[in-house]
Amino acid sequence: LNQAIRERRAAGRNWQRWRSLTPREQQVAALVCLNLTGRQVAAKLFISPETVKTHVRSILRKFDLDSRQELRQALAGWDFSAWLEPGNG
Repeated sequence: LNQAIRERRAAGRNWQRWRSLTPREQQVAALVCLNLTGRQVAAKLFISPETVKTHVRSILRKFDLDSRQELRQALAGWDFSAWLEPGNG
């Protein structure tokens, strides 16, 4: 029961953090969670790889995480597949 409560609270915190992201940060975060590289994210969103890095730093700061892998783990249960479809980038 305690584990379920902790997971529920973590999910709520992650949802609030997600909502604090800008729309572009949400796009970048979704594509990172889909295991796209920085260059692939940049190409899909028509932005520079440096801009992707800037967005990733901001996303990690807002989620209080240290790496893209930690972001993927935090949002592991989320379905980002629609972000790969045309018109979502």
